[in-house]
Amino acid sequence: MPINSNNDAVFVADTTSLGEVAQEYFTVVVKDSSANALDIDGNTHKDGIVDRILQGIQTRGTLRYYQITTTNGTLTVAIERANTWEDSNPDAISGTPTATAAANLQVFLRAMATVKCRASSSSTSDDASIDVGGTTVAVVANV
Repeated sequence: MPINSNNDAVFVADTTSLGEVAQEYFTVVVKDSSANALDIDGNTHKDGIVDRILQGIQTRGTLRYYQITTTNGTLTVAIERANTWEDSNPDAISGTPTATAAANLQVFLRAMATVKCRASSSSTSDDASIDVGGTTVAVVANV
């Protein structure tokens, strides 16, 4: 006999269903400090720039989905739990967050500045330095 809990999880003997998890979608365009979108086609391998950007995003949220459009530096990501990247320290006067999730994520990714990563899938060390100081983040609407 299943037991329905108040968090949409349904428990049945030998199985578990966690239900729907809210998520936010963002478009991340990896750009250098001069605002040039990077062709990240050669860096989709383990420990390449795409991997480093996704690892950065995961410091504050769990990736549920990502899609890479490599020739123009665009990554579309879904991050588990709504408002994961939203400022958790509300402004004392207004009682509202001081920055949006997209703005916080953009500031974080730009602060990565020059990222050490592997230049190719055959690299054995972080032999590339890629400027991501102009990276932009926008919320994907109507998902």
